[in-house]
Amino acid sequence: MEAGVATYVEKSDMDPEHHEKVTTVTEASLHKGIGIEAADVRVASPKSKEERALVRKMDTLILPLLSGAIFFAYLDRGNIGNARIMGLQTDIGIDNSQFYNCLMMFFLGYMLVELFAGILLRKLPANFVIGGAVLAFGVLAAAFTAVKSYGALMVLRLLLGLAEGTSYNAYLYTSLWYKPHELSRRTAAVYGMSPIAGAFSGLISYGVEKNLDGARGYHAWQWLFIIEGVLTITFSLFIIALLPGLPDVVVKKGHFMFPHEGERSIVAQRMREGQVSDQSGVRYHQILIALKDPKLYLCALMIAGFGPVIQGFSVLLPTFIKEFNFSPLQTQLFSMVPYAFGFAALVGMSFLSDYLNHRAFLIFGCFATSLVGFVILLVTTNKVALMAGLCFVLTGTYPGTVLCVVWINTMHGGFTKRATAIWISQIFIQSYAIIATQVYDTPPRYFKGHGITMGLCVVAMAAVVAMYFIMKRANAQRDAQARELEANGEIDPRMEQDFEDLCDFHPAWRYAL
Repeated sequence: MEAGVATYVEKSDMDPEHHEKVTTVTEASLHKGIGIEAADVRVASPKSKEERALVRKMDTLILPLLSGAIFFAYLDRGNIGNARIMGLQTDIGIDNSQFYNCLMMFFLGYMLVELFAGILLRKLPANFVIGGAVLAFGVLAAAFTAVKSYGALMVLRLLLGLAEGTSYNAYLYTSLWYKPHELSRRTAAVYGMSPIAGAFSGLISYGVEKNLDGARGYHAWQWLFIIEGVLTITFSLFIIALLPGLPDVVVKKGHFMFPHEGERSIVAQRMREGQVSDQSGVRYHQILIALKDPKLYLCALMIAGFGPVIQGFSVLLPTFIKEFNFSPLQTQLFSMVPYAFGFAALVGMSFLSDYLNHRAFLIFGCFATSLVGFVILLVTTNKVALMAGLCFVLTGTYPGTVLCVVWINTMHGGFTKRATAIWISQIFIQSYAIIATQVYDTPPRYFKGHGITMGLCVVAMAAVVAMYFIMKRANAQRDAQARELEANGEIDPRMEQDFEDLCDFHPAWRYAL
């Protein structure tokens, strides 16, 4: 081995054949978190006992808190659909068009706040940013109890979108604590709460409508907002009290859950191996780098293909099922079924993704699964077949969304570039969601809405294919340049720069495909 060059090995704790990777780094660049992933795979030793213990502690502390944040976010955004079945729309005297406009305001708020929220995560402690957002949308959810007019409902939905958009930082936060090959399962653990929230909301709604309608002078839909709002507020206090800061902050300042210097040293080493710089503050020049990168728009088109389903169906699913001629109580119960299929697929696909260390092919397959579901919804009137169609749609959508989130977080280097990519993706997602609130207006079959959503899925599939070949070509070019420099006994001078300087255009960066 050349002088001044060190070697470390990255290995998954799941599968020794698919995840062992040898990475070489110069000694100077090691401290800046810069590595070159070799093209070959060699036998390597597993993670140390100490690192495995640290990851278990992270899984025990971080994942439940972030999972809870996402659970309550989806619970509180989607309960308006259940409340509509309980009579919200009739009680406050609004028509269908006004109701869909209120849904749209949530997505507008979500869209506006995303980049600011990412920057806020760097400026303030993570527990206050994420926990404070959960506290805010819990208070707002409870406030829906007092809604008596169209205007009040519009304003509250906008504010709810602003608060929940800030909580989306949970995914950015996760990508900084975990290595790329660990992310699919962890992101699935966090995002997996969204279908569970949808199913749980149906269960709560069933119980509330059956037992609390009229209790103490409140309508069933008011009790729904009270119960879910109070639960959200309570959980937010745990996030504020327990969630660690970003990993570089914990390395420098410590945290009561990571009291030992040895643990913090492992955190620092994991940051380097995960291509996360310890100098990753807010760097505004990365916004321009991101906006000039074609991958930014392709990944936005990709993940937004799931947007009408994830965002639109979360509030419209009870309405769809009611149009199958089920009673209101049956509608609340049957709304749990597609979410159960989505959750099962999400868990299975996330493990498969980490096992194979692939994203593009699996995402493409998820879109294809959802398309099958839409075809079923368009061609039949049989109740069982229609429910099966909804199950196919969500079976493709939930795991596909997780894999898209992971892929986006690992294809963009630099904290601010990554935050910008998430922001642009959210603009596309929420724009598509707004479209969904306006095009699903032709009951009972919703041909227009399903047809438009299918078209957006096809566009997203084309974006997946384009990104795959763009990044595969970039990896091949960088490998060829590295071999040429090595043959000449030279080192690329850009190797001494940080990922925060060059982002994913650094010569050491390799894209996960």
